[in-house]
Amino acid sequence: MITDHIRNRHLYYGIAPEIRMALDYCAEMYEKGFRETDDAIAENVTMKCHPLTTRPMSALTWEAHHRAADIHFITDGREVIGYTDRTNLTVTDDQPENDIMFLTGDRIGGFVTLEAGYFMLTFPDDAHAPCLSDGEPVDCNKIVAKIFL
Repeated sequence: MITDHIRNRHLYYGIAPEIRMALDYCAEMYEKGFRETDDAIAENVTMKCHPLTTRPMSALTWEAHHRAADIHFITDGREVIGYTDRTNLTVTDDQPENDIMFLTGDRIGGFVTLEAGYFMLTFPDDAHAPCLSDGEPVDCNKIVAKIFL
């Protein structure tokens, strides 16, 4: 799991060219203004840009992927995301055809608060619990990149 400001995206370009494409897309959306869309920017990279309202911590739901890395990027607002190694949790629903699994457990690695301009990059071993609030629900605009490495 990596978290950083989008201005530092160049530090992660060497991980994979698809990650560079997705981070540059996020930066452009941040600079030019958010618009709701679903784009495939490469054969194995999709970008989903949508508004959301965060949920209370009591609604925490863990997810992880078999193959995809995710980039969670906030253009407006604030989101809290829980994270832990997926081996700390128990799989409750595995959908390999959709590259997603849902998990349960209370062994939390921590929480990251993403403010506008910040991203979180998760890999298949990183269980994450997105769309949370550390208080009252918050409206935000978010981009989620799915990168099949």
